[in-house]
Amino acid sequence: MLFLIASAPDTPEFKTAIQMAGDARADVCLLQNAVYAARTPGNDKLYVLTDDMKLRGLSEDKISGIPIDYDRLVDLMIHADKVVGLF
Repeated sequence: MLFLIASAPDTPEFKTAIQMAGDARADVCLLQNAVYAARTPGNDKLYVLTDDMKLRGLSEDKISGIPIDYDRLVDLMIHADKVVGLF
């Protein structure tokens, strides 16, 4: 299962989504403002969209998680049994 999370880390939506992803033991991809959460240590199933990082001034050497581009995101979505993108 793959969770796509776009909400900023300080929002209730983000906290709910990250909790649900953890409970489901799902992979997580951070998009849009959620990429700010990659500045703190995460788990090994955390992906971070590089274009959104760059737009927000974050560099790959300052984040935890696996930086990916849009092509890799599409691959993850194709190979996941389910994709949840509500937040």
